[in-house]
Amino acid sequence: MRQISAFAVLLTMLLAISGCDALTTSFDTTLSTTVQATVEQPEEVKSGLKEVTLYPFSETHVLDVQDNDKIKDYIDRIREIEIKSVECTFTGIPSGETVAELDVAFQPVNISVSLASLSNGDVVTLDLSHDLLNSISTHLTDNKKITIVISGKATYAPMVLSTLLEIPVKVTAGILD
Repeated sequence: MRQISAFAVLLTMLLAISGCDALTTSFDTTLSTTVQATVEQPEEVKSGLKEVTLYPFSETHVLDVQDNDKIKDYIDRIREIEIKSVECTFTGIPSGETVAELDVAFQPVNISVSLASLSNGDVVTLDLSHDLLNSISTHLTDNKKITIVISGKATYAPMVLSTLLEIPVKVTAGILD
């Protein structure tokens, strides 16, 4: 009985000295999702009744961290998701055409980044401050998902604009939670 008590005291002291960090695991992974926005020609343009130089588009997509195979085993034990950056790759834009204006918005945290003059194959790391990345990270940690809205105006229609978002993250999860 004394050995069990001594072991319990030793274990308690060890945990107190090392803190809760000894009961967590951290790993790096990348959240990846593709948002496809259809840019359509309005009927007035198809029939020749109206000429348009820019074609609007908008698409909403939910990024769910459970879609990442590395994260889903820890989903109920996540303590923090730290976003390092957000990189976007744009495809589906015909040769010689551009996406004149594009906004990447994260809802409901109300963070938006505006880009201009994108061509097929362009890769852009969004200009997000540490504070903005932390706001998105906190929302992901608390809700395990975030809504992404891709909207803008293109110089050509019809087309399907694909935006691949790659978001490197550091995940911290409890081991015994």
